[in-house]
Amino acid sequence: MNPLDKRIPVYLLTGYLGSGKTSLLKAWLGQDAFKDAALVINELGEVGLDNQLLSGATESAALVASACVCCTGLPGLAEALEDLFWARLERRMPRFPNLVIETTGLAEPGPVAEALRSSDLLKERYRLAGVITCLSASTADAVLKQHAEARAQLADADVLVITKTDLVSDDHLAALTLRVQHQLAHLELEHAPHLLTSAQARLSADDVLASLALRAASQAPGPFREFKAVTTLAHGLHLHRPGEHCDICEGTRASAHAAQALWWPLVALPSLAEVCEQVQALQSTLGSELLRLKGRVQTPEGAHVIQLAPFETHAEVCQDELPWSDTTRSGFTVIVSSHLSAASAQWLTQHGMSSLAA
Repeated sequence: MNPLDKRIPVYLLTGYLGSGKTSLLKAWLGQDAFKDAALVINELGEVGLDNQLLSGATESAALVASACVCCTGLPGLAEALEDLFWARLERRMPRFPNLVIETTGLAEPGPVAEALRSSDLLKERYRLAGVITCLSASTADAVLKQHAEARAQLADADVLVITKTDLVSDDHLAALTLRVQHQLAHLELEHAPHLLTSAQARLSADDVLASLALRAASQAPGPFREFKAVTTLAHGLHLHRPGEHCDICEGTRASAHAAQALWWPLVALPSLAEVCEQVQALQSTLGSELLRLKGRVQTPEGAHVIQLAPFETHAEVCQDELPWSDTTRSGFTVIVSSHLSAASAQWLTQHGMSSLAA
């Protein structure tokens, strides 16, 4: 880092769906390094949950909803960054020393970083200070094997945080670490990411920033960070090695993000047990076509936050301690494959799920 560079440092927090990004970020916002940070939170669905879970943690926040910021959401991201800067300059919000962008689980870092170069204002006022990628220890192997977005996030990381290590054994974690290092070696990266671990979101922000500083010190200074990606017409940027077969580049796949966000309203106040049964039925019906489920629901037993990550067998259920208002919606954002079977699509329609949270 150049000490004479007065631009606002931007930290890009990425990682596949359900990798624990929001839990880590919530913890970091209570620590000195990020206690005054501004946030840009990207959600695929129109009803954002992460911004609600982080409400109150900062006075400087923006939500970019309904689009992935590495695809159709890039203009929204650029607008959010410009609006935050002007609000800071005009003292309509506190003067934030740094900024964190939490992407959707499907976003690739390269296009998001490109947004910082999309206008003279952004280039002059912001700098990319680091890409922090989260990877869940309990699902890493399946996620990396089946989802190209996760591999792109891995390749472009400055710091890789293996999260949820409390859910696996020490032997499993050691073997996973070796497999990840092996995969990184095959990508022939000039600088491999620093590797950290986190159990129950207890990794400190200071440890992350120290790792970013060590990585920056090992790299030659340059005007822009180069990402391991190639440009295509079908999708802004995506990962593969030069000369490697790629369905996207060769026109045999329409999009890198074969996913869609649906809204599942729960307005009849079912019991918590009934809600969990419906979530289990959804999981049984869709199988691998179900990529993510998360939401806030009201039940006779009280309000709860329910989340289900890819390849996990049981949903996480916890008491909802956030305030509810007349505009708060009870229900789930459900992220599913765009290439649903006819049976899955019919089941979703029968249970009132729509492509818009209207």
